[in-house]
Amino acid sequence: MSAPTRARIHTGLLLIAVLAFSSALSAQAFAERPSPPPSVPASQIQPGEPGFVPLTSTQRANLFVRGYLGHPNTYVRSVASAGVALAFNKPEAWHRTWGGYGKRLGTGLAFSATREAVHDAGDAALGLDPRYFSCRCTGALQRSAHALKMTVFAYNADGRPRLDLPRFAADYGASMLVTTWYPSHYSPLTQGVRMGHVQVSLDAGLNLLREFAPELRRAFRRPR
Repeated sequence: MSAPTRARIHTGLLLIAVLAFSSALSAQAFAERPSPPPSVPASQIQPGEPGFVPLTSTQRANLFVRGYLGHPNTYVRSVASAGVALAFNKPEAWHRTWGGYGKRLGTGLAFSATREAVHDAGDAALGLDPRYFSCRCTGALQRSAHALKMTVFAYNADGRPRLDLPRFAADYGASMLVTTWYPSHYSPLTQGVRMGHVQVSLDAGLNLLREFAPELRRAFRRPR
């Protein structure tokens, strides 16, 4: 393996680590941590529990603005993702230049904005809650299973899990959309669908980070 190739791999791995680390730090902001009823604060009552109040349209809009548009890690992740694509020169036609990095960064920001908007709007239309609620259970296997389950489902106002079709529409729709300004050999129905598969897998990984965010935060916290 040549030295330039090793350098690109090392750079890519470093940027992937930055991406994962920023997601882990921000995961707690999206997760509702479990604690045994009836001592649960009103803000942490989960769907289906007495006292749960569904999101209003204003709260949904605020969640999108504060949790996505106004959250710094939204942009940290986009910068890191563009760096990974630059390091591995994907797509090759954009080259390893500042101009190529700008195209990758712009594409990443457009993808994430489209995905979040479609997901949140779709959930609002179907009465689904876009937030992640951690499992009120113990054990790594049970909590992991819950995190993976919530990649596919979302709670309605009655606390019943329903297939989160807007999430899949967002993941695949945004992936197919951005391929329309990729180089000509990229196809929405081929590379776009593959990118959608990758995004669903990333959703599952992010839910695992959200579920185990407290443990991760303690692991990164320096002892006093």
